[in-house]
Amino acid sequence: MAPLRLGYCITAHGFGHAARSAAIMEALSRLAEVEFVVVGAVPAWFFAGSGIRLAALHPLQVDVGLVQATALQEEMGATLAALDRFYPLDAGFVGQVASLFAGCRLLLSDIAPAGIMAAARAGVPSVLVENFTWDWIYEAYLDRWPGLAPHVRSLRAIYRQADFHLQTEPVCRLSDCDLRVAPVSRAPRRPPAQVRRLLQVGPEQRMVLVTMGGVRGEPLDPAPMLARPDLVFVLPGSPVERPTVRENLRLLPLDSGIHHPDLIAAADVVVGKVGYSTLAEVHAAGVPFAYVCRPDFPESAHLASFIDRTMTGREISLTRFLDGAWVDDLDSLVRLDSRGRRVNGAPEAARFLSRLLDSGQLGIP
Repeated sequence: MAPLRLGYCITAHGFGHAARSAAIMEALSRLAEVEFVVVGAVPAWFFAGSGIRLAALHPLQVDVGLVQATALQEEMGATLAALDRFYPLDAGFVGQVASLFAGCRLLLSDIAPAGIMAAARAGVPSVLVENFTWDWIYEAYLDRWPGLAPHVRSLRAIYRQADFHLQTEPVCRLSDCDLRVAPVSRAPRRPPAQVRRLLQVGPEQRMVLVTMGGVRGEPLDPAPMLARPDLVFVLPGSPVERPTVRENLRLLPLDSGIHHPDLIAAADVVVGKVGYSTLAEVHAAGVPFAYVCRPDFPESAHLASFIDRTMTGREISLTRFLDGAWVDDLDSLVRLDSRGRRVNGAPEAARFLSRLLDSGQLGIP
C-alpha cells in the first residue's frame, strides 16, 4: 500500500518552526505510513536521520517573518519593506505553491499563510500549527510601525481560513482550536553518555551548552569560558567547518551531525536565546536553562513566563550574556535540581492527525 502523502509548509524564521514541524512529522511517522512534501527554507541536512520519509523538499521562501539584524535583534524597517514586497500574495505564486503539494491528502502549515492559501487553491484541507501567528507578532509593533496594519488584517483573515487549528504550548494568544498540546520537541536519538564521549566530555566534567537555537550566534568573547577549565562549553552554530576542540571549548558547525536535542539532553545546563524549539527541547530533557530574552520580540515574555512557572531556569540579561559575565552564574546554575523529563506534545498532536486521516472528516477518499 502506498504511503499517505501529506504536505508541510514552514515559515522562514530560523529553525524553531522547522524543528516543531519535524517533531510532529516524526511522531506521525510512527503511527502511520506517511510521506511528506515539505516547502520552506529548510536545508536538507536538517531532516537527516529523522526517520521522516520525504517525498520532496522544496527550499522556497513562503513568507517574510522578521528580518534579523542579529539572532537577538530584529530590523522592523526592513521587515515592513519586505512585507510590502511579498504581500498580497500573487495568484501565480499561490498556484505555484499549490502545485508543489499535488497529491497531498492534508496540508499542515507552521504559521506560513501561503500554505493555507495553497491548500485552499488545491482543494486540500489545511491544519494551522502555532504558538503564535504573524498577525499577532506584527500587531505588537503597530505603535512604532503603523504601516504594518494592513498586513495584520490580511494575515489574520488568512489564518482564519484554516480548516483545523492546533496550538502548542507555550501559547502566546489562546484561541478556539481543535487541540492544544504540551511543548512539541524532537525526540533524542543517542544516550547522553554517548554524546558526551563524542564531544570528549569526561563523565565527571560539567557540560554547558551555549545555543542560539540554530541561528549563528552573537560573537561571544571566549575568554570568560576559557577561564573556567573545570567546565566544558559546547557551542553549536560556531563559524567552523567541522567539530573543533579548543581547550575546554567544543565548537560545532550548524550541520555537525549531532542532533540538537541530544546536545541538550547531554548537558548539565543550557545557556542561550529563549526560542520555541530550545525551550521545548530543554522542557523535555528537564535540564536547567539560563535564558536570554530578545528585548523587543513579543513571544519572549510568554516563553520566559512559561519557564519561570514550569521549568528550572533563570534569566540572564543581554548585557551579561554578551560581556561574558553569565559565566560567573554557572556555579549556582549547575547545582539546580533538574525537574526530570516532561511530556512532549508531539505524540498527542500526531494522534490527533492520525484520527483526522482515519475519520473521513477530510472529505477525500
